[in-house]
Amino acid sequence: MNLIAKIMRPMAMNPKELEKLILSAFGGNETATGISVNSDSAMRSMTVHSCVKILANSAKLCPCRLMREIGKMKEKAKDHYLYSILHDQPNEWMTAPEFWGMCSAHLDMRGNFYALKTGFPNEQIRELIPLQADAVQEVEQLPNYKLNYKVRRPDKNGSGKVDDIPGERIMHIRGLVWNGYMGMNPIEYSRESIGLALATEKHGAKLFSNAARIGGILTMPGKFKTKKDAEDYLKSFNEVYGAVENAHKTAMLEHGITFTPMTMKSDDAQFLETRNFQKKEIVDLFIGLPLSMLQSGDKTATYASAEQFSLSYVIYALMPRFISIEKAIRRDLLTEEEKKEYYAKFSVQGLLRGDIKTRFEAYAKAIDKEIMNPNEIRDLEDLNPYEGGDEFRTRTSTVKETKEPEEEE
Repeated sequence: MNLIAKIMRPMAMNPKELEKLILSAFGGNETATGISVNSDSAMRSMTVHSCVKILANSAKLCPCRLMREIGKMKEKAKDHYLYSILHDQPNEWMTAPEFWGMCSAHLDMRGNFYALKTGFPNEQIRELIPLQADAVQEVEQLPNYKLNYKVRRPDKNGSGKVDDIPGERIMHIRGLVWNGYMGMNPIEYSRESIGLALATEKHGAKLFSNAARIGGILTMPGKFKTKKDAEDYLKSFNEVYGAVENAHKTAMLEHGITFTPMTMKSDDAQFLETRNFQKKEIVDLFIGLPLSMLQSGDKTATYASAEQFSLSYVIYALMPRFISIEKAIRRDLLTEEEKKEYYAKFSVQGLLRGDIKTRFEAYAKAIDKEIMNPNEIRDLEDLNPYEGGDEFRTRTSTVKETKEPEEEE
């Protein structure tokens, strides 16, 4: 029986079951905490939001360049039309940092990033148009193993026409792949952890809305005339003294009523420990960031440890993502002939820079060992080249001249 038929039989299931069915159909399955988690609601978790933002900002800081390799020589292919698309502006309204930041966020929250290639088939690509994740209704593998994308056109009410677009016109960047052609949605496999994080945040907000206490007990020598009188009094008491802004007001109780507060506070219930554990679990398993980047470590990082954290972040969190994008660019944007000469490369040197003293000491060694020439180093520091700076040379000042022996008389 299909979903519509089930929904059309409301008497066959209770409202809770119907709610779960609808949430499941739209990708927001309820977790054990009772909170529905999907790719949109997960961003309400500050830990998830911060991790996604950090990775997206890192992608913005690393320019993507089209490179040319001729023999053993490599250079920036600025004369190729794709260079400006990848490095500066992929379409009329987006900059390249915005485009790659969006790509990173989609990989984290959806597992897939799609971009439509505009222009005539087998000719130059004019623009890369990013597609909203929910605009791609289905990706199907045809009997010849090629891919076809069912994409809904932009529409104000979300009911635009669905087009069949062949895979040749789509740049598809995938996260972790299971079936060979679709990235797995990370949220589906991290739903319980994120749900618990959202639940603890909601619990904390509720605690502070109630003066950061679980509650207390009102006692009186007699009893109210009716149950409604008791409920009205309790409601009035909570409205006046329950909010956080009224936490330190003096209560005036009638009818001989006394108030005994509960002694159990949020920190006594290991509330903070639970929040920290969920943050670490999401950061370590879901995103793969060093905890120091969220400033959630228990100890203050030293300069050396922070440097190693940054290096670990680039190697284990960013480089796998950038390599996947670079290979997708080669597969989807370059012709078979261009693949022999051109390739895309994200520059991560900016993230690996140390302080100025460390950088210049490394530069001096690179020149001394003829690994880099002065103009290459000046380019890294955004300085203009100078004549003769393209030569590779050692520091001759460190080489002692041998003195010729004097002739004997």
